[in-house]
Amino acid sequence: MGSWIRPGLRVCRIGALALTVLTALVVGCSSDAADAAEAERIAELLELRPGMRVADVGAGDGEWTVDLARRVGGAGHVWATEVKEEHLAEIRERVEEAGLHNVTVARGDQTTNGLPDACCDAILLRLVYHHFTDPARMRRELVRALRPGGIVAVIDIEPQEHWRKLEGVPERGGHGIPAEELIAEMAQDGFRVLRRQTGWNGDEDRYGVVFGRGKEGGRPRRLRSSGPAGTPRGEGEEEGQRPGAR
Repeated sequence: MGSWIRPGLRVCRIGALALTVLTALVVGCSSDAADAAEAERIAELLELRPGMRVADVGAGDGEWTVDLARRVGGAGHVWATEVKEEHLAEIRERVEEAGLHNVTVARGDQTTNGLPDACCDAILLRLVYHHFTDPARMRRELVRALRPGGIVAVIDIEPQEHWRKLEGVPERGGHGIPAEELIAEMAQDGFRVLRRQTGWNGDEDRYGVVFGRGKEGGRPRRLRSSGPAGTPRGEGEEEGQRPGAR
């Protein structure tokens, strides 16, 4: 009976939920906004320090680029790469508004990441890897751009059957890539897992993996999943409705 006392409110709530679901289905992994909690997790995943040289590959509108640049400071540097000119313009605008002078914006495509040779201590791919139409070629590009001892951090998502279909990418059962498939593909180019986190940012389908090459880097370890507020959670614990995907 209580659910009918204020029908307008009920309809409004249902409508908002439907809009959220529809956005995820149509947009897929392009609707996230940066948030402070995830920015902290990314910094931890990359083990960011002042003076580091970092790349944000597939940087979108530069939401994470700005945070990375602030964290590495004036002695460090960030490269932000994107394919579309409108995204490159958005990144430049964000960087200018933030008053940053340690960011280089570069165009990439499906054959090159646009980075200089041996430029980076760390490379971030947040919900980007599963968009590659030629993953093997792009992995070689990652190798080319890494400094000795450098790392690659991939944040991605298990295949989502009902998200928009990506044209030209390998078939993996939906929009995304299984974590084990990612790890196997990266191993083909000499990458090994250094750190791994499940339940990325409170979403049980998302994960983060840090890769190194050769014998460099620390001992591999698995990080516990964590909820939206940054509180560690045991693996397998669920966290309500997932946020919209990028």
